[in-house]
Order: sequence, then C-alpha cells, then structure tokens
Amino acid sequence: MRIPKFSDQEAENFFKHDYIDRGMIKWQGFYLSDHTSALNAEHEIKNKILQREVLPQMTVNEITDVVNKAIVKNKTVKIQTNTCDNNGVFETPVVGKVSGYMGDSLYVNKDNFFKISSIRNVIIMNGKFINY
Repeated sequence: MRIPKFSDQEAENFFKHDYIDRGMIKWQGFYLSDHTSALNAEHEIKNKILQREVLPQMTVNEITDVVNKAIVKNKTVKIQTNTCDNNGVFETPVVGKVSGYMGDSLYVNKDNFFKISSIRNVIIMNGKFINY
C-alpha cells in the first residue's frame, strides 16, 4: 500500500478548508463507567432528599408521650428535627432506640442527643427501618 505524500501547502489547505473536526461530539460515547455510576448515585441521593417526607410539627407534650411509650416498650423511634439546610431541606431523620433523657435533652443510641424543643416529630417504628 502506497501512502500519498502531500506538500506542506497541500496539507495546510486540507486542514483549513476541507477537514471538519467534529469536536466534542465524537467523545460523547466515551464517558467512563465510573463517571456515569457516580452521576447515577448522585442523582439517587438528590431524589431521596427531594422525596423526604416532612412530618407535622408535634407539641412538646405529644413528643414526651411518644418518647415515654418508646422507653417503656423498648421500641425504636424515628426523630425528625426542625433543623434545615440553606435550601430549606430538613436533616435526615435519626432512627434508633431511646437510651434516656435528662431535663430537655433526649439521648438516642447513646451517641445522639437532641433538645426536646428542637424535635419536630417522633414516631415509634414497627420493626421497619427506613433508609434516608
């Protein structure tokens, strides 16, 4: 097979007038699988945040009644606080067993504690754990 030789002028004319570079179009099919899986995971997280249920505000008496029932029956609770981020999205609810309370502080799983006044809602779970 014979490779044709072009002069510098012919090559320069070819690239200036005849050759059309497709640019990024030709690279669109070459996304790395790691990149697409990271994008999909980020999309799932955003959907979970957007679909997060905002539970109704409970009174302090309602909260303490639910907490007392959970302590007596040794049940797991889901606690949603009134804390929001800059976009107005509530924090992820905490699921766990109430390990006790002192004054206005409620202890869950021995390492999380909340001021009862900062709690929005408390629900006793029926053996079902919800991933948030």
